[in-house]
Amino acid sequence: MKKSLVANRKGQFVIEAVLLMIVMLGIFMASMSQLRESKFLAKMITGPWDKVAGMMESGVWLSAKDARQKHPNQKDRSISLNPNE
Repeated sequence: MKKSLVANRKGQFVIEAVLLMIVMLGIFMASMSQLRESKFLAKMITGPWDKVAGMMESGVWLSAKDARQKHPNQKDRSISLNPNE
């Protein structure tokens, strides 16, 4: 009767699982440090926020600085008190 070269398959599974966890943890840590350095999340939030702030402040889909000039209260009004004029 021949003996199997790998007699304990459970031990091999555990070692492979540990190695896979170490590799995945390394990939996760590298990707998280890369995302932190590139400030990906900060850019994703602050980029659109400029236009959203303009819409909240002035009702125009522009940056807050440009939207202030387009607010309806900034327009010159040419209304007479007498509507028949």
